[in-house]
Amino acid sequence: MSKLRMTVCAVALSMVSTYGFAVGAPVTQGTVTFTGKLIADTCSITAGDEDKQVTLPTLSIQSLDVAGKEAGTTTFDLNVEACPDTVTQVAAHFEAINSDGFDATTQNLTNSTLKADGGAENVEVRLFDKDGSTQIPVGGTGAMFDVNATTHKATMTYIGGYYATAPTTAGDVTAKVQYTLAYK
Repeated sequence: MSKLRMTVCAVALSMVSTYGFAVGAPVTQGTVTFTGKLIADTCSITAGDEDKQVTLPTLSIQSLDVAGKEAGTTTFDLNVEACPDTVTQVAAHFEAINSDGFDATTQNLTNSTLKADGGAENVEVRLFDKDGSTQIPVGGTGAMFDVNATTHKATMTYIGGYYATAPTTAGDVTAKVQYTLAYK
């Protein structure tokens, strides 16, 4: 075999083998890029809605007798006012108040009333968008609502209700969530 032919074969073979390793090598690193936007002019939460109280109905434990069952859904409104012209839509972003205030598996709010203090067991509170079927996980943002261009106000309507993690026991239920306004 000629020297030229051997050189060409060696170069071709090294290119093919290098290509094979590059394609077949597992990817073990990546990059996550976070982007966002902060604005100076925001809406104000209407007086009385900064610490909203929602009373869920008193129900029988039979209505929450198996895991995954939902009952007692109740609609509530969060109102904002004094929105700047630049804000056309607003939503509530719901976050846990502390690390034991939510269930990471179900993404629901946990009952903060302990059994020893008369609390019900195996029950959580689930948040929903206004449609009643789309769950808002803790750490998630609810549906956006239009800001009235004339009044500069908006009403955000959401739903909360009981969620069974197993057959429930009788007792009190208390769950809290913090909300922050999100804009579009």
